[in-house]
Amino acid sequence: MKFLTRLTLIALLIHGFSSAAFASPADDEATLKAMEQTWITAVSTTDRVTLEKLLDDAFIETSANGQRRSKSDLLLASPPQPGSSQTLADLNVRLTGDTAIVTGINRFKPNPGAQPVDYSFTDVFIRRAEGWRILSSQMTRR
Repeated sequence: MKFLTRLTLIALLIHGFSSAAFASPADDEATLKAMEQTWITAVSTTDRVTLEKLLDDAFIETSANGQRRSKSDLLLASPPQPGSSQTLADLNVRLTGDTAIVTGINRFKPNPGAQPVDYSFTDVFIRRAEGWRILSSQMTRR
């Protein structure tokens, strides 16, 4: 038993301690909600550097019309219409190990005078060595 304890301790010392691995569920929930907000801000401002950091290399998005886009597709996408806006509501975070699911509503206005359109979304996050990354996203018009 002592050998197993020592072996585990040595393995932890060799690989180091990742602060993300020891974050509390409340910290993870706050981080994931902040990432959601950062994501819509980055899309709205065409901030490709931030999008590159947020999206996992395996990222896939399925839009409300069924179109699928990869990370590279999203990074090359045209900027949104000037004056359009997105607002998040009813965010719900479910954590299970190194995977998280965030659901909510994205209220999109194509321009300031337009009626908003609500989309329900489900986003899947995965915890990598460098932290949380967005793995997939799917939305449906409400």
